[in-house]
Amino acid sequence: MNQQTLEPSRGNRQIPGRQLVREWTSLQHGDCVEVWSPDSFLYAAYVDDRSDDDQLIWVIENRTGCRRLFVRDDPVTLYSI
Repeated sequence: MNQQTLEPSRGNRQIPGRQLVREWTSLQHGDCVEVWSPDSFLYAAYVDDRSDDDQLIWVIENRTGCRRLFVRDDPVTLYSI
């Protein structure tokens, strides 16, 4: 995957064909997401679980199967795909 073509534009951070996830409560088990750190694509994953209060989310990386926990204040952005 070419990161140059996927890099979010600075400012609005929108990626064509992808929807910025503003509220983690909108995500359900099995939803596919892309995980980004500031201006850098990390990996594609699917949602495994999330807290009801919108503060924690578990994702499973598609390529490796690693389960990862993110806290709302972590420097990551999720895009639904």
